[in-house]
Amino acid sequence: MRWSHIKTLFILSFLILNGYLLYQFISNQDEMNIPELDTSSMDLDEELRDEDISISADVDFEVPELSYISSAQKKFTESEISDLNDNKHINAEKSPDSQLLIAAFSSPLKIPDNADEETLSSLVSPYILDSSDFSFGAWDDDLNIIVFFQNKEGNPIYLNRHAMLTFYVNDNNEITHYTQTMLGDTDPQGNPTLNTPKIAISSLLQSRYLNAEDNITDVSYGYYSRIAEAEEGTQVFAPTYKITVNGESDYFVNAAESTTYSGNYRDYLVKMLAGNYLRKLNLMADEDDSMADSLISVIEDKIEPFRSDLE
Repeated sequence: MRWSHIKTLFILSFLILNGYLLYQFISNQDEMNIPELDTSSMDLDEELRDEDISISADVDFEVPELSYISSAQKKFTESEISDLNDNKHINAEKSPDSQLLIAAFSSPLKIPDNADEETLSSLVSPYILDSSDFSFGAWDDDLNIIVFFQNKEGNPIYLNRHAMLTFYVNDNNEITHYTQTMLGDTDPQGNPTLNTPKIAISSLLQSRYLNAEDNITDVSYGYYSRIAEAEEGTQVFAPTYKITVNGESDYFVNAAESTTYSGNYRDYLVKMLAGNYLRKLNLMADEDDSMADSLISVIEDKIEPFRSDLE
């Protein structure tokens, strides 16, 4: 074969190879430029049908215009404690750091049978500070503890030990003691674009919190701490959907970032009481505080059966 023919074959081979490599390069670029799936455009209804999950809650309400907010814990004053003690039915004190208020009823406060949220709110409001700033949160049957959440900007702060009323119920369905914490003034921290309730439900589904035959029974919104609760200082709270499943289990979904949290009230309360409240109460008990001693006994009896679950 003559050299000119061999040279021509080499040139043709290189052209073909270059053409193939160019094709591969363009194909790879196209694949790299494929946009990410927009979960907001996914057919949630179809997903839920596939999983046999239903929605009976109203999820078509207008997305709220909420900002992130920041706030530091309030310190109770001697004047506030004095005002509470003017009520002959309770005795009130505050912790050494003034951030935890404790109160004991002179006679246990009887809860009416089949009391609803409105009944409970009316029952306790005469005995607490700033009752209008709190709304019913949950009644944990395992611990027999009722919690109310502090409201900020008209919406509840979910599961935050710095913004909670905690009522301790005995076996006779009577409230014997309560503890109270509060946040101070709030500052707005920007105006994020919030997801719709359906996108929040989709986030819950993707996080595997929903199971076959579940029913979304309620969707509401408030605030949840954006990061782990700080012991001291200012916290930032994010707009958050509370999604109730089967009328009994609550989950929380950050309305801007889609972070999901389980609303296991029992686990949260055990950690809160064991890790924070008891420490403060023990400091009070060291000063021969009989009310603190009494409440320590009540709390220890309630949380002891569940401490091992958290280890």
